[in-house]
Amino acid sequence: MTKQILQLENTNANDFENKIINRVELLIDGLAKKMQVNTPDTLLTRQETAQLLSVSLVSLWSWTKKGIIPAYRIGNKVRYKKSEILLALQQMNKF
Repeated sequence: MTKQILQLENTNANDFENKIINRVELLIDGLAKKMQVNTPDTLLTRQETAQLLSVSLVSLWSWTKKGIIPAYRIGNKVRYKKSEILLALQQMNKF
């Protein structure tokens, strides 16, 4: 394993630290914008929702019945709003 050395000139420690912090903040902001839901009211089928959550249809049905994930009945079909699924996921991860 070779050791690499980085030499910086014409900058002090505080300026260098601030530049790194600013760049990291910009990258985080860009990542946050990419992760935002573009179409918040996209309706998903049961299968799509289960796949998004990586759970079985039985688990999805159980969570729906317990009120953890809201579902909508359109005729005889059950649909889930993608924005509400992602919000429920965030709330589950808080525990």
